[in-house]
Amino acid sequence: MKIYVEKDPAQNCWWVHMDLWMASFRSLDGAESFAERLNSRINAPHSLEMITNRPLWSGTISDSPPLDPYDGPLPVKPHSQA
Repeated sequence: MKIYVEKDPAQNCWWVHMDLWMASFRSLDGAESFAERLNSRINAPHSLEMITNRPLWSGTISDSPPLDPYDGPLPVKPHSQA
């Protein structure tokens, strides 16, 4: 997955692009934090054993600190196919 952050001066926000999807953030810090966390989760070691020995939902997302609730992600939308 190709992930990168881009500024949108017209809308005064930052976009985190994820292949064909993107999410907007109000600050660069929020966008970079999201992109770093997403990259670390994608690149983390995964094994079928890890997945099969855990319930699908444990009630918590992770031990990571929560993202700032006032700094996105805002609605995610697909890239236009221009």
